[in-house]
Amino acid sequence: MEKMNVQNMIKSFFLGLFIGVVLQFIDQGEALFSYRLLVVLASGSIGFLIGLMTEWLTSKLPIRLANAKTYFFVNNLIALVITALLMSAVILITNRNLENKGGFVSIVLIVLGIVCIANLLDYGWYRRAQHKLKTFQASLKDK
Repeated sequence: MEKMNVQNMIKSFFLGLFIGVVLQFIDQGEALFSYRLLVVLASGSIGFLIGLMTEWLTSKLPIRLANAKTYFFVNNLIALVITALLMSAVILITNRNLENKGGFVSIVLIVLGIVCIANLLDYGWYRRAQHKLKTFQASLKDK
């Protein structure tokens, strides 16, 4: 796999924005709107960074793994690992007091769940597009 998929990196940015918005609904703290907006934008930037790292690692895989199922599975696995590591690093760097470890674990699980669902939806859309393409090609052969 030689090329990085820029479209997936852009999708990761918007997925990061979506995750940032979802996490704003979970957070019940009192914060200014501008602060919340910055958090959402930072989440989008982190999503782009995760997408960039995921696509770079995926592009380094051997070509024998280039079928669709394997690609989507490996890509999802890489994205999950990078997301979990990055979230853990952010918590450690910010030196958060982890008295409420359950809250941290639930946030990590929510984020990883959203990433998994997004990758499953992406695979489903890919399969649907392939099915439509085959149907269109068959209709062209009939004419």
